[in-house]
Amino acid sequence: MAAADIHHRTPEFRALFLKVLRDLKTFVGTKNDVVLLSSSGTGAMEASVSNLTSPGDRVLVLTAGKFGERWVSLGKAFGCDVDVVSAPYGQTFDLEEVRRALKIETRAVFMQATESSTGVRHCVPGVAEVLKQSGKDAVLVVDAITGLGPRTSIWMPGASTCSSADRRRR
Repeated sequence: MAAADIHHRTPEFRALFLKVLRDLKTFVGTKNDVVLLSSSGTGAMEASVSNLTSPGDRVLVLTAGKFGERWVSLGKAFGCDVDVVSAPYGQTFDLEEVRRALKIETRAVFMQATESSTGVRHCVPGVAEVLKQSGKDAVLVVDAITGLGPRTSIWMPGASTCSSADRRRR
């Protein structure tokens, strides 16, 4: 078991890294690119906001717990105009409210797949369908830290971006 680390600039590491990326695609059921970040789950959320939006962009956050609230904080920290649809802790948001909250200038919709602070699983396919029917040119960004797994593509279709992490930190 004791061995030297593989240096990250060697062909051996590159081969291992590419295998991990291929295996992750299979694991979550996607043909799209998988990006690995050396960060916590919040770091992945922050990367989503900072790379998909610009200051002044209008975004919609769907929140029903602590990690949905984190999307609100991150959106504001990056200068976005944040609209919020919220539900009480332990419940999920109403899709009709989501439909009404979308604006023509909405750039992104941020949500949790599963709100781990309350245990509620949100209807990602329902939100994706609302977004599709609206005709808005917005991306759906899903934090799936406690919801990612085999066959994710079946219950999370329509997500433009999905973030996860290999550990939980608070």
